[in-house]
Amino acid sequence: MSAILKLIFGLLVLGAGAYWYSPGNLVAPALSVGSTYRAFLTVFAGSFGLVLILFGLIIAWIEYEDIKWEKNETSAKKKR
Repeated sequence: MSAILKLIFGLLVLGAGAYWYSPGNLVAPALSVGSTYRAFLTVFAGSFGLVLILFGLIIAWIEYEDIKWEKNETSAKKKR
């Protein structure tokens, strides 16, 4: 997979994580604490979006640095 596709994927994951915390999304309003299972779902719902945000940021950052490095390499080759 090319660096640009990975960067786009990382930004999409970042967006999914941000949507997870937006008011009125499809998952979070249905979860409430009432039993052990529901408590687990509440903790999962609370942390899943943060994990998506961090994962997306890491992927986007790595791929951005890769694109920058490739650009510097090609410009260095042209100067030779």
